[in-house]
Amino acid sequence: MRQVVLCLVMFVLLACNTVKEDLPGYSARKVQAMGYTFNVFADDPEFQVVRTNFGLPNSRTYPEAVALAVKKATGCEVSEGSLVGDYNLTKGKMHCP
Repeated sequence: MRQVVLCLVMFVLLACNTVKEDLPGYSARKVQAMGYTFNVFADDPEFQVVRTNFGLPNSRTYPEAVALAVKKATGCEVSEGSLVGDYNLTKGKMHCP
């Protein structure tokens, strides 16, 4: 029984680390920013960021960490006011120089 529960938990965690339906086919770029670990999926001008580390995020610093992760992964800046989502999956738009 314990092994069944463990397998179910593993499948759920794997599902949380996949790109969502509107950016299929893009590989993740693993990035660390401000103590968080993210997988960044990007297709200019859109991106999705999946947080992969455990722990309770800080609501004040989390948006800044997402913006920094996108910048590290793509070289592009996050468009102001475009972030939507939660601490596990954040979407937004970016603009590249």
